[in-house]
Amino acid sequence: MIRALRWPALAVVLLAALIAGATITRPDVASSRALRSSSRPVTTTDLVCPNVSGTAGSPSTYTVANVSAALPGGRARHVRLRSTPLSGAKAKTTTLPSRAVNRVQVTTTTAPLLIEADGPGAGAVVADQSRLIAGGVLRSLFSAPCLEPATDWWITGADGRVGFSDTLVLANPGTTVTNLTVSIWAAKGPIQPPKLQSFSLEPKSAQLLNVASYAPDGAFLTLHVHANSGRLVSEVLDRRVSGITPAGLDWIPPTQPPATDLVVPGYIGGPGARHLVLADPGEQDATVTLRLATPSGNFAPAGHQTVVVRAGHAADVDLTSSLASSPGAVLVHSDQPVTAAGVSSAAALSAGDHPDIQWQPAAVRLTGPAVLPDNTPPFDRNAPTYLTAPDAAAKVRVATTTGQSRVLSIRAGRTLAWDPKTAFGPAARGPLVFTPVSGGSVYVARTLFAYGLHGPLVTSEQPAKLPAEISLPVAVRDDRVAAPGTD
Repeated sequence: MIRALRWPALAVVLLAALIAGATITRPDVASSRALRSSSRPVTTTDLVCPNVSGTAGSPSTYTVANVSAALPGGRARHVRLRSTPLSGAKAKTTTLPSRAVNRVQVTTTTAPLLIEADGPGAGAVVADQSRLIAGGVLRSLFSAPCLEPATDWWITGADGRVGFSDTLVLANPGTTVTNLTVSIWAAKGPIQPPKLQSFSLEPKSAQLLNVASYAPDGAFLTLHVHANSGRLVSEVLDRRVSGITPAGLDWIPPTQPPATDLVVPGYIGGPGARHLVLADPGEQDATVTLRLATPSGNFAPAGHQTVVVRAGHAADVDLTSSLASSPGAVLVHSDQPVTAAGVSSAAALSAGDHPDIQWQPAAVRLTGPAVLPDNTPPFDRNAPTYLTAPDAAAKVRVATTTGQSRVLSIRAGRTLAWDPKTAFGPAARGPLVFTPVSGGSVYVARTLFAYGLHGPLVTSEQPAKLPAEISLPVAVRDDRVAAPGTD
């Protein structure tokens, strides 16, 4: 019996050893244990400025900034920069100097502008445009971010009524035709212009559409621009007149897609009207709850604690008396997805003055570095920056490209009004990088303010979120892929 049992036992031991040896030496298993996921920096960035046009007396300025050296733990990374008007395949491309900040003045009528960045620093490149028109019916200070192409854009606040002259800009920076659809919701309900239901935009080109031609007498419009193929950039230029008197002009940047929770930061202080435009593009009425976050408190606006927005309709909420000349933000909560955008009017202070306006879309919260490319107000006046922490106290690091930095503390449910010039001096006129440090979510907006010959001038902008590095999946070796006759 003992001898009979030895051979099976030995066979089991040998078989176990063979299996163990095979397991250890299988290349696919051994490799998978050693491999880890990885990431690579963004090396190509395309940005479209909505319409860079100017004259000798009132040039447009577009600013392209590479802030790689100002990022936490960052260092200067090289990048190649080019700009091309989106006016057709034969448009001339200009090479920009490879430096941290390029500010280029344009004194000719041109089209939307494509900014291309290539190289290790491309993921840290941002751009915007601005223009001051000192007098006449177009008197204003207005600015806009230069945006990455996408398939969907939501724009809230356009208008087709008498007294408004709004222009919808559609720009296709790609090399193929973009087919798109524009849907509109107004105070009186949905609008579906037949000519906007499906039309094409040629490669490297743009179209400027008069909003009133497609939504005549439409008030408080929300536009959804959807690319059925390709990608594009879309913004609206809002121009207001009272008879022949200028009443304000500014770009309306895209807002956040319909959501149940939104934050609209950047309402300015001082005299003038403050409004919030809401739209419900869905099929059920939305009950919207509002709160205001100011430097001194967090409260529901009197008379507007709850607003009902009918399905497929838009609504305007007057917050002038509630904000009472204080800067702040609106915290929006709804039981149905809605869009939102705010507008602040800087009122005329004396006879002969004219007002100006600034638009403030719903913002993206800070989740990583975000950049304001240019903070140069006319006449070296003010550029107040507003940081709102709607839920919990938070800290944010602000840095310049010259190496200066500050950590700002924002109280829970409040807005911090902060002056970069006081903190950084002349360096505040360049790019500012905002990075969350700790605490709750934070939303940021900045106003350029000046007082010109005929009254106040204002325009608002929100920092552009930098793209995260590209995550690469784990690669696992499998010899069966190269072995013929295996499953």
